[in-house]
Amino acid sequence: MKKGLLILTLLLITSFSFAQKDFLAGKWKYEKISDHIKIDEQGLKMANDFFKDMTLSFDQNNYTQFAMGKSESGTWSLINESTYEFNSSKGYKYEVIIKKISENQIIFKQKNREWQLIKSDQKATIKIQQNSLDKIEGLEIIAEDLFGKWFYNGRIKDGKESGLILKHNKEEVVNYEFKKDGMFINNAPLDIELIGIWRIEKDRKTLVIESENKTEFIKIVKLDGQELHLYNPKNESILKFKKNEK
Repeated sequence: MKKGLLILTLLLITSFSFAQKDFLAGKWKYEKISDHIKIDEQGLKMANDFFKDMTLSFDQNNYTQFAMGKSESGTWSLINESTYEFNSSKGYKYEVIIKKISENQIIFKQKNREWQLIKSDQKATIKIQQNSLDKIEGLEIIAEDLFGKWFYNGRIKDGKESGLILKHNKEEVVNYEFKKDGMFINNAPLDIELIGIWRIEKDRKTLVIESENKTEFIKIVKLDGQELHLYNPKNESILKFKKNEK
């Protein structure tokens, strides 16, 4: 009896998953900000101007999202009834909530943003892109060698070096801090502090940084007592850090 119920449950879950894939397949475009969101007339006009070109296309496994002049592609999977995991080819993954409100309308919620999308008659265009992280060999390390604070020291993109030093505030250069207890602190530009959790993948070459809304994957390409180089697939560049600020 229990075995039969288990099989039935698995069949229902599988059927639901396929139904969701069939429903989402196609191209969706921005319709409006969700009705329940409180926003004044000026804010609504600005939002409509920002997101009027937003589109989201799905096939059975892949997605392409276009918004505010930027495109992102990757794979998607259903976690539960309305929560989906998006794995971007730019080296990060995150969860979104998608709710069906009619046969051709959905609510799409990402972080603290929420839009109502309507299905388009246009053919979906899916760009299947390889994660550039897979092209980078990386360097095997031990986690203890990352402990401490590392200060931004420029970047390398397309083989060209930039010595521009970004500042966290007037007194301090942008920096990453890896704590022994697994806490990660990013003292970013404009006096912004971002906090997450860090770990090293089993390959000992990939740095994983988890925050409330996103999981990022970064390849370690250089690490010694004084220098740290990290390849970030999000902007396809190597970020350089040094141990001492001065």
